[in-house]
Amino acid sequence: MKNFYEMANRIRQKQRPPVPSDRELLEDMREVRRQLDAVQSFFAMESDEDLLDAAIYQREALHARYRYLLRLAKETGVRSEQLPIIPENRTRQIN
Repeated sequence: MKNFYEMANRIRQKQRPPVPSDRELLEDMREVRRQLDAVQSFFAMESDEDLLDAAIYQREALHARYRYLLRLAKETGVRSEQLPIIPENRTRQIN
């Protein structure tokens, strides 16, 4: 099993996509933020269970994409004041 993981790591390293520029990275992060806001709005208005499930999966996928972009930003040295912030828990409290 160890050989499989070593081979998978070598393949992954060879096929790693090129690192985007700082500007492209920030644009991608802002786009993910915009998409998350749209999914959140959709989620708040929808009542069908299947569509709610789809919104949840899409939100999780976007969060995973944002974490990937954030990791790239850290590796390339993008400053934190340039990064769009995504709060982890955006629930509205009702009084």
